[in-house]
Amino acid sequence: MSSQNGFLVVGSTGQLGTALCAQLGARAIPAARRPPSEATVVLDLEQLAAEPSLAAEIVAATKPAAVICAAGATDVERCETDQAWAAAANHLGPLALARAAKDVPFVFLSTDYVFDGEAGPYAEDEAPHALSVYGQTKLDGELAILREHPNALVLRTTTVYGPDPQKKNFLYTLTRVLNAGNTMRCPTDQLATPTHVDDLATATLKLLEQGATGLVHVAGPQFLSRYEFAQIACEILGLPTDTLQSLTTPELAQKAARPLLGGLKIDKLNALIGPGVMRAPEQGIRDWKATLA
Repeated sequence: MSSQNGFLVVGSTGQLGTALCAQLGARAIPAARRPPSEATVVLDLEQLAAEPSLAAEIVAATKPAAVICAAGATDVERCETDQAWAAAANHLGPLALARAAKDVPFVFLSTDYVFDGEAGPYAEDEAPHALSVYGQTKLDGELAILREHPNALVLRTTTVYGPDPQKKNFLYTLTRVLNAGNTMRCPTDQLATPTHVDDLATATLKLLEQGATGLVHVAGPQFLSRYEFAQIACEILGLPTDTLQSLTTPELAQKAARPLLGGLKIDKLNALIGPGVMRAPEQGIRDWKATLA
């Protein structure tokens, strides 16, 4: 793949987008719904869903060597009640962009929420069955993009943690809540394979450089519950645990159904880029702690 032009990173102000731009350096063409500066391209997936012709204008103006769609509607609860928003940001907007960028590699970020969580962690060839609007709209986006873009690469991931400029991920919330003396409720029955954001960015770029296409799972190597993840974090970060509460998913009374035994197998990823890229939670949390200093 030619790299004489930059990589259009959609969602450049988000957790993954920031990591991608940091690794790409001058090769990044940052794009965001709310640009922090004039150097960032204005790109709103909801707007592209409503006006697909805008996608072609953006691609023509930026002339990217590749497009990485790292943005989307990730508020799982809001997706249940705002289905039009979820469909626009997770399916129709990315599809419009993929169609406009059909002549260059296109990466779409998806999730383990496309599965029902009855038998995870999952491999790429296992049949999806989404339980929530979020999962279904991501699955719709996957299928449409893989069908219409000849060189599309769909990357499923899960439970992304690590440095986040918006401080929204689980580690930031856990630290903030426990240090304030408040109760942090963590389900013992929701299992996944937590993924360090820098590893996700590294794997994404390695796969792009190799010309990978199709469906690849990119996730951490360890399968554990949200409560176990919190316990590991508390030990490494020195957080108080007296207000860390274990409970089951039904007790959370969430609007959107969660895949309980979720998570992703990464045998295919390791075969493509080699093992050792995706770090285990213990190392990932220590590395995140170091960034705070």
